[in-house]
Amino acid sequence: MTIDTAAPPLPRYRHEDPGSMHLRDVLRVIRRSWMIIVAAVVAGLLAGWLVTVFMPERYETETKVLVDPVVSVEATDTLSQASALVADRVETFAALAQTPAVLDPAIDAIGADVASTDLVDNVTAEVLPRTSIINITVEAGTPTNAAELANAIAASLITQIEGDAAAATPISLTGTVVEAPEIPDELASPLLLLNLLVGLAVGLLVAFLVIVFRQALSAGTRGR
Repeated sequence: MTIDTAAPPLPRYRHEDPGSMHLRDVLRVIRRSWMIIVAAVVAGLLAGWLVTVFMPERYETETKVLVDPVVSVEATDTLSQASALVADRVETFAALAQTPAVLDPAIDAIGADVASTDLVDNVTAEVLPRTSIINITVEAGTPTNAAELANAIAASLITQIEGDAAAATPISLTGTVVEAPEIPDELASPLLLLNLLVGLAVGLLVAFLVIVFRQALSAGTRGR
């Protein structure tokens, strides 16, 4: 009689990929919480639509003003001083475009029913890089008002530029509109698509936080 001394075969265990297990757990949680996700997404989209409906319409247009020197004596040193004067003053003029000194005369010129303190939030002015051109952006409730305000602000700013007393008598400054404002035909705000996307993102974030809170609460209950 022979005795079989061979070792019994070891049991085989199926290897599970930790990544696939984690993904499967996530999908299971999502499947169980689909009502929360749908409700949060619908609420977010509805909120984005309501914001679009109830926000006041705003239209935006731009105009550009070129600041140039005017020299009465054509000499090399005078021209260089003129260029330096423009470079030194153009940033100041851009900032001036957002002050009552420019906005009040512009408002009076078109008879707008708005205070300069309120209008300043709807006006931006910046110097285009490596130029002496001031880009003025204006927002208003109607396309016509936006264009009229931009025209009036540019004219008022030019008055300030040309009335600015230069340190050197032979040099003065002038402003010229190099790009007139157009009457905008599209809304600047509110934008329906943008508001819907923001609402969707907020809805998904809320759903995620609710699901995480529920999972943490469930895990804490099971651990007791």
